[in-house]
Amino acid sequence: MLFSIISLLTGASVHRTVARAKRMSIFIALALLFLLTAYALVVTAGAIWLARIYGPVGAALFLAAGALLIAIILLVVLVILNAQEKRRARERRAALESLAAVGIGLVRAQPLLTAGVLAAIVAANLVGSKRED
Repeated sequence: MLFSIISLLTGASVHRTVARAKRMSIFIALALLFLLTAYALVVTAGAIWLARIYGPVGAALFLAAGALLIAIILLVVLVILNAQEKRRARERRAALESLAAVGIGLVRAQPLLTAGVLAAIVAANLVGSKRED
């Protein structure tokens, strides 16, 4: 009986989450559609305005150069973000390895204290409050 109640509660939660995700994805898709439409119209207006000043070929070259510059800037930012993420992953891995080394040393030196600490951590995780909602 307990399993049926838990599955009923989690099932309703999952259904609400899926419905919310579908609704949000539809609204985001519509917003992106209108954003892309506005972008296309701005580029078109810019091309018409630049065509009066520099001619059609100059306007096309100017817009292509601007798009290329923006793409290069975005790629540089992406490379920087990836490098930062790799550095953070290395730091997390090093911290975890040092913590594991300390833990192994503690287990060898004082096994009863280790068992007590582990029991306290498990109890805190089971009893502690979850404020993720």
